[in-house]
Amino acid sequence: MKETSEWLLKAMRLFAWIIFVWMLVKAGAMIMAYGASVENPEGAKDLYRGLDFSRYYEASFVHYSVIVLYYILLYLLLAYVALFATRLLSVATLENLHSSSFLGNIQKIGTTTVGVFGVALIHNVHVFILDEFAALKAVYFSGEYIFLAAMVYIISLIFIKSTSEKLQKD
Repeated sequence: MKETSEWLLKAMRLFAWIIFVWMLVKAGAMIMAYGASVENPEGAKDLYRGLDFSRYYEASFVHYSVIVLYYILLYLLLAYVALFATRLLSVATLENLHSSSFLGNIQKIGTTTVGVFGVALIHNVHVFILDEFAALKAVYFSGEYIFLAAMVYIISLIFIKSTSEKLQKD
């Protein structure tokens, strides 16, 4: 049973590295596509993998730039979460789940997911306001990002609190 758990931790660490690189590539691709679309309004029609921000570009370049920035920030924050997950999984063994480095990484993951939650929420409010007052059809961040970020943060708080109480008792 222990060998299976150790193998699973290694597989999860590899998966976290893949997610980390994938999110960095997505952020970089958004930056490159945005740079190409600054002088070429046609680039906003298919900015990245089907994202059509041409209506924002035509209405206001500032709003277009801010909305692209939301996406870039979201991908970078998700990459940051994946980076902390790789660190967490590299120090994780079944024996040291209550070590300070393990708890520190969980706390960093929880804090970063609050950032993901904040960026997604600010983006959704921004596009809602543009939808209401500028008649630009809103494209919201998926509710899964917001829900997942909130759940990870709550779980990390519970784990940290239970571990700190256990350490105080010992």
